[in-house]
Amino acid sequence: MVVVAISGQPGSGKTSVAREISRVLGLRLRSSGALFRELAQRYGMDLIEFHKYAEKNFEIDREVDKMAIEEAKRGDAVLEGHLTAWVVRPYADICIYLKGAADVRARRVALRDGRTYEEALREILEREELNRRRYKMIYNIDITDLSPFDLVIDTTYLSQNDVVRIALDFVCTALSAKFSRDFCASRK
Repeated sequence: MVVVAISGQPGSGKTSVAREISRVLGLRLRSSGALFRELAQRYGMDLIEFHKYAEKNFEIDREVDKMAIEEAKRGDAVLEGHLTAWVVRPYADICIYLKGAADVRARRVALRDGRTYEEALREILEREELNRRRYKMIYNIDITDLSPFDLVIDTTYLSQNDVVRIALDFVCTALSAKFSRDFCASRK
């Protein structure tokens, strides 16, 4: 059973990479970010409001993280989320972190979400700070410490296809070595 965890900054390409790795390896894809957004809608809040709410109500993160851990324990999954890899690291075969320059990530988010660059930049920076504070308070995890990751990719100057190719090459090579079988034969 294989578990790949992908975390990183908003707009760094986590979802695209996770989607492609899950497709190539034939694994389930689970997104903590999607679950967090669903909870925000259920509570009738926008994403920033909900991040602030979660900062005072730790049960929100604990619920999302518990679901990620359960998915990791089931195996055969790619788990994606800003903070997911720190939580599922004990169960993950590979953890990948994606990062990039804030201005580039803001342009990506603005384009993806149909927002202004200024709105996107303000939101990603605020979300990063709220995530950093919450995870420090809840779990005493420093999300600026990238030592739990097997691979860190700076996506600033890379196309989405380049990031996916680099991540897939690493995952296929590492899993094939770890389990002594070709995990990505269909890619060749």
